[in-house]
Amino acid sequence: MFTFHFKNFVGNLDIQAPTHHGIPSESPVFIFYREKEDLSKHEILRRFRKLLSKHDITYLRPFKDLTNEWIIDLNEFKYHFDCFKETKFLKGQITIEPEYFQDKKYDEYTDEVISEETTIKFSIYPEEVKMFSSNSSTLLPDELNTPLRRFRKDFPSEVKCAFLMMKFEDTPIQLKLIETISNCFKEQGITLLRADSKWYADDLLTNIRTYMHGCDFGVAIFDRVKTEYFNPNVSLEIGYMMAMDKNVLLFKDNTLNSLHTDLVGKLYHEYDFQSPDTTLPVVLKQWLNDKEI
Repeated sequence: MFTFHFKNFVGNLDIQAPTHHGIPSESPVFIFYREKEDLSKHEILRRFRKLLSKHDITYLRPFKDLTNEWIIDLNEFKYHFDCFKETKFLKGQITIEPEYFQDKKYDEYTDEVISEETTIKFSIYPEEVKMFSSNSSTLLPDELNTPLRRFRKDFPSEVKCAFLMMKFEDTPIQLKLIETISNCFKEQGITLLRADSKWYADDLLTNIRTYMHGCDFGVAIFDRVKTEYFNPNVSLEIGYMMAMDKNVLLFKDNTLNSLHTDLVGKLYHEYDFQSPDTTLPVVLKQWLNDKEI
């Protein structure tokens, strides 16, 4: 492991960093800061932030408040230390809540406190970086941290997943359509997921957002099996995924005149809802190849 000790010597910062000799390049990273006092979590983090600010260290900073999650810019952090030259997982940004420890030692005869120590610790694990790091300026919202961790237990980052967006009516025709797409993706090693596949959050919107953040790309279907009514949620979900720079494949029932006005100008593919198994697989495989998925 890479262990860093940030130390305060009369207002000057000393960072005791490990050498890279003998440490596997993909080892976890631990950052410590310690004070020889009995301090609250807020107070020790306040002092730590003050020390970082004084020395213009910007790769580690509070996200919203001191005592909860902090942002770590892994690219900048890596750049500052030679021991990370061969480390590949340090990229993007992640949020980490610092751990807080207090240690008191007592005289064995009088029970008087003879020493006090307060420590904070930031732990950076390769597997968590792969799950949650972001290369954009938009960080993962707080309310998605726990649901997305649950999602990743079922679908680790190396498992490719596609999020299905459509007006769910579960008619025989629609179920056949979903089955065709799912089977085609399985052949390519991709899992097709619906927002009701499993509940990772109690709130409906939070659950949907969990899928959109967790899946690699999206597939949106516009049909008229029962009605020509456009479900506005589908357009909203498409826009959300596109805002995250994720690819979205758009399918339109060939009996519909056009897509929703929000999607005018977007490229789409038509399909025959009466025979999806003959019209969908070719388009799906070609699109996956074009997008290098």
